Amino acid sequence: MKTSHIRTKELTRTYHVGAREIPVLQGVDLDIAAGRLVSLHGRSGSGKTTLLNCISGLDTPTSGQVWIEGEEVTGLSEKERVQLRRHKLGFVFQSHALLATYSARENVDLILRLAGWSWKERKERVEQVLSLVGLKSWVDHRPFEMSGGQQQRVAIARAIAPRPAIILADEPTGELDLATGEQILTILRRITKEEGATILIATHDFAVDAFADEVYYLERGTAVLHQS
Repeated sequence: MKTSHIRTKELTRTYHVGAREIPVLQGVDLDIAAGRLVSLHGRSGSGKTTLLNCISGLDTPTSGQVWIEGEEVTGLSEKERVQLRRHKLGFVFQSHALLATYSARENVDLILRLAGWSWKERKERVEQVLSLVGLKSWVDHRPFEMSGGQQQRVAIARAIAPRPAIILADEPTGELDLATGEQILTILRRITKEEGATILIATHDFAVDAFADEVYYLERGTAVLHQS
């Protein structure tokens, strides 16, 4: 049986505000196979970002379990979670989260330096991923010299550079126009094929669904599969 790349079982997350309990996730079950692009919808406050954070170890579930590539990661130490994020997970954010004083090349190179890649390996990989996202001629430009779509391409290149098994994308098209958003989604779709990555996209953008293998909706704190 092929191992799932992402699996959650009865995942819950409840926040405490004073004496109040605010349940956000109330038993989320996901089973996402390798090399799939999956869309995760839900209204604002439904828990999409919370779910991504629990999967990545940036947040700790109140109960339930998370597996990454068949490894149960819910009980990992903080040091082990850092290693998980550094070597197995890539992240793409709505706001790009690029270093403003670094060029596209330097933004991508930094993540590989943190992962312990050699100079030669980094040089080759940076050129490869920036070419993959269509920025070969923009490697020495800084974020303020680029459009929003180009900045998001740099963010994607940075996310895939260490060859992570999984990419978690939080509203990656949220600040882009329709045409640019579709270009970004085309790149993400291509990455699942060429890089073999599994991509989970939390989004309000229904255009994502046309590129997705599965579509989930977060409803009343649980995930409902709407398409397969």
